[in-house]
Amino acid sequence: MIRRLAPLAALMLSGCLYATNNGIEARQGMSLNVPALLNLEVLSLSTTHKTMFDHLATWVTGRDCSSPRAEREGVYCIDFPGPPPPPQQEYCYASLGRPTCYVQAYNEGNDRLLGFVPASPPVR
Repeated sequence: MIRRLAPLAALMLSGCLYATNNGIEARQGMSLNVPALLNLEVLSLSTTHKTMFDHLATWVTGRDCSSPRAEREGVYCIDFPGPPPPPQQEYCYASLGRPTCYVQAYNEGNDRLLGFVPASPPVR
């Protein structure tokens, strides 16, 4: 939850302070700091390829939203990719050089099973 609120807090606080010759000072009135917002927009677009509104839309919808992708592909929001499938179990047998591993058990002749690499448990 805090990770989602950090960009919003940075956006809200960007208009509260401004730099002068004497250092950083608090702004007396509630006015919009356009250069700070534009700097955040450019920083967001160059590092994540999303605008600040895209980050807000991603947070609200729970899908991956991006304006540059919408211009390229015509789709604004897509589902996040799922986790990759877990690796399969491998059975390793002694051979002349290094062990040879197979996905299925190989029971031919007098092959000696060195061991097996179990499949990893599913990630939740």
